[in-house]
Amino acid sequence: MRSLVLAVVSVCALAACNQNAPAGSTADAGGGLFPNLTTAQYRAEATVNPEGGTPMPVVMIRSGNKLRMELATPAGPSIMLTDGDTHESYMISSMGGRQTALRINHEQSEVPDPTQAWQGELSASATRTGSCSVAGESGAEWTQNASEDGVVRTACVTNDGIILEAKEGDRITWQTTSVQRGPQAAELFTVPAGVQVIDMADMGAAMRDAMERAKAAQGH
Repeated sequence: MRSLVLAVVSVCALAACNQNAPAGSTADAGGGLFPNLTTAQYRAEATVNPEGGTPMPVVMIRSGNKLRMELATPAGPSIMLTDGDTHESYMISSMGGRQTALRINHEQSEVPDPTQAWQGELSASATRTGSCSVAGESGAEWTQNASEDGVVRTACVTNDGIILEAKEGDRITWQTTSVQRGPQAAELFTVPAGVQVIDMADMGAAMRDAMERAKAAQGH
């Protein structure tokens, strides 16, 4: 399950993963500022389409710099919590019949959130290329002008910064199916009491230590 989540998770990956974006980025041609993607409060249902993978339903809940992603993976439900202020992310899932929260740095996470790819320098290079409508919501179509890999990326974004659809070339990577705006409960963005928290950094150190001990044992 973790490999699937991490694979999909490159679209914070694409909302709380890069919270250093300015309030609005200047766009040319079509005019206006690219919307700030980290100020709105809403709950959105969407479908994410990883390259070479199977479409997966996702629920995105945002309150400013705080993000909650509910993923329905083949191995079971998983929740990603990301805090753009503390730069921490937690992946909550069931392991051995109990819930655990894997703590990682948000820069290492690959949340299936289209806002990450559309912030900072990328949004600064975007041009407003038209209007669009998805899931009963109206927005502006933006196209990224600069892309090192040569892929043309477009996004349909509402004026208050909700990405309705994201595309890489002809492939739709993210498509919103419903949006509900409004304040979101604070507890949605915290690890529930009783859930075991595992630090990924500590886990890596423990694994390296175990490997070194195993090598040392083989040498005797």
